[in-house]
Order: sequence, then structure tokens, then C-alpha cells
Amino acid sequence: MKTSDSNPLRLEYGTPEDLEHWMQLVCEISPNFPGLETERDLAEHAETVRKFMGQKRAICVKAGDQIVGVLLFSRTHNMICCLGVSPAHRRRGVATLLMDEALRNLDRSKEISVCTFREGDPKGPAPRALYRKYGFLEDALVEELGYPNQRFVLHPAGAERYERQKAINRMVYEIAGILGDCSPSIYLYGSSVLEDFRLGWSDIDILVLTRGTISEEQAQRLVHLRQAMLEQDPGNPYYRSFEGGMLSLDAFLSKSPDRVVYWGTSGQRVTNAYDFTAIDLTELLTSGALLYGDDVRSCMRTPTYDDLCTNVKRHYEIIRKYVQKTDRSFYSYGWLLDIARCLYTLQTGSIIGKTAAGEWALEQHLCPVPDALQAALAVRRAPLEHKDEQTLRYAETLGEPVQCFADVLEEALACRSK
Repeated sequence: MKTSDSNPLRLEYGTPEDLEHWMQLVCEISPNFPGLETERDLAEHAETVRKFMGQKRAICVKAGDQIVGVLLFSRTHNMICCLGVSPAHRRRGVATLLMDEALRNLDRSKEISVCTFREGDPKGPAPRALYRKYGFLEDALVEELGYPNQRFVLHPAGAERYERQKAINRMVYEIAGILGDCSPSIYLYGSSVLEDFRLGWSDIDILVLTRGTISEEQAQRLVHLRQAMLEQDPGNPYYRSFEGGMLSLDAFLSKSPDRVVYWGTSGQRVTNAYDFTAIDLTELLTSGALLYGDDVRSCMRTPTYDDLCTNVKRHYEIIRKYVQKTDRSFYSYGWLLDIARCLYTLQTGSIIGKTAAGEWALEQHLCPVPDALQAALAVRRAPLEHKDEQTLRYAETLGEPVQCFADVLEEALACRSK
């Protein structure tokens, strides 16, 4: 047990009898907490605290009769909702007592999240340092109650996503350093945010939009950045997985020529255009995560259903033209999942991950060759376990199943055009 002056610090679960003293502390620290500016805000917060107290989700630290630290947590969402410490009792272990007890109540086998102030916010250094001490990693930039915050995540021990997020954070740091004078906005979209990333198969899709044209010197540094980072950390499996485009916001919105840095599966280059499809844009707008800079998505037009259908048709034409035969690669299985995803988009106007799309197509009995789709899902779920001869031999036989499934997509497109 720690002490504060002459009073020992006591960790307790708050009860309704503590509410008055609890709110005294909240009022004291409210200037540091957006959403607690008015009497109405404070009254609503008091009711929230009362609810959490009734569910034994409100922890406080007392020094004598005074409440000097408070924390609310959610078991349902596995998150820390609110943490505050009296300025007079900071750096005395109050936050540590609260965090230790909260984490004992949350599921360490799953991700635990918390939102706090962003890097550079004067209110941020102390809470950010606290969460880093417990192993939380910086995640997406968010807004709460109209105030810019950042999500931090504590990953389960040994989680693949922990290593992936470290690589993402490092990549964002490097890109932002190169493009600092261009005010970049850096986004993550695709399988990483759709909870469908599979190491050994998936890409880490990023989009970087700048306030001005990227200079030639910056472009040359960016185009070789993946290789440079791999040279520094040759065992890292993630840097080669980054794909996407980096260009000015004006060129992105107007689709006009500009200096563009492109990272793809087959290589990288500096070019003058970037093909960002309606499906990509829908994904970015509905589920993309802002990692750095200002959120500029309000400038973008949401694709219509017709735009999505045009993209699906284009993908269908590619399948008909190039996938009459498949090769000895587990990526050949991906065509079946791509068709399932296209069918889902046609039917719902929404975007989901490839794994979920394949499972949905099986449930709906849409695939005329379900064994092939089931095999594709098995490879998708564990690609590193399927780099064997049997998997590769079967991959060579998928041309006909892909075309049979494409017949279903053709019929769906035809119904759509009637």
C-alpha cells in the first residue's frame, strides 16, 4: 500500500455514496477532459458514473476521505473508458494502482483499448507514457466528442497484430519524416482494418495524401523506403507487405496527373497517376484508419452503388481474360474469394474482407464448386501452413472452378443491368 502525505492510498470500487466526492475530482480535472465543459455535461457524466458503480466497473483511489484518482472500464468492450488523477497526487502511484486493478478485470487474451491525447497535445505526455509503460501501442487517430485523440491498444501476448502494428507505426514515422513539410495524411485500409490480415498472403494497404506536390527528392527517398527498412531489419516480415500510393490531395480528388509514388506487389516506381477504385474509396471512407495528420476524407465523394457495380464488372472482365488457367501459387485461390467479395458488394452495396466474403458465399450456396471455395478459405486462414506441394498442385487446377464461379458473377451483373 502506498502513502500520500500522512494518508495511505486505498483502492476501492466506487459506490453511489462516493458519487459526490468522485464528481468533485471530476470537476477539478474537467478542463483536461473534452465533453465535460458544461453543467449538463457533468450531470450526464455523473449518471454514467452511477451506472458503472452499480456494475462494479468504477474504481477509485482514496487518500483519507478524499478521492484522488478514478477509472471507469468496460468488460463488454474490453476497454479503459476514463482515467483521471488529482494534480496534487500525481507521480505517487495512483494511476498505477488504478491500471493494475482495471487490467485484472479485463480479458488479456483479447485486445484492450483506450483513447487518449495525441502526440504533441500538451495534455498528452503523462497518459501516453503511462499506457506505453503497460505495453499499449499507438493505433488509429480518432475524434471523441469533437476532440482529436488517439487509440492505444494492449495486444495479447504473442499476438501477430502486435508485431504488425509496430511495423506500421515505424513505417508511418518514416513516411511522415520524409514528407514533413507537405503535411501528409496517412491512412490504413484493406485487410488490416477489416480484421482479415493474414501474414504470408495479405498486403498492408496505405494511402498518403499531401497538401502539396511531392518533390523529386522526396519521391526518390519514398520509392526505396521499403527496401531501406528491410536492410535495417532484414528479418521483419511486414515491410515488403506495404502497398499503396502517395500523392497530393488535389491530384487524388481531381484525378489529374501529378508526381505519385507507387508501391505494389511486383515493385515500386514514381509515376504520374494512381488508380484508386470506387471499392477502395468506399473501404477508405467506411472503415479506413487515420494514422497521421489531418483527416481529409470529408473532401471525398462517396461512391454510388453504380460506381461499385462498374468496378465489379471491371474485375469480372479481368477474371474472364486472365484466369482461364491458374498457376502454382496459393494466390490462385484468391480469385475465388475475389468473386465472393464482388457478389457480396453487388448484393449489399457494402465491402467486407475476403475471408468473410468466402464464408458468406458458402452459407448462401452461391458457389457451384464449394469444395474449391472451402479449400481457398483454408489456405486464406493459414497461408504459412499451406506452402506445400499438394496445395500448389491443387492451385494449378483452379482455372475451371474460378470460371464456373465467374458464371454466377456474370449472372448477378446481368440481373443488375436489367
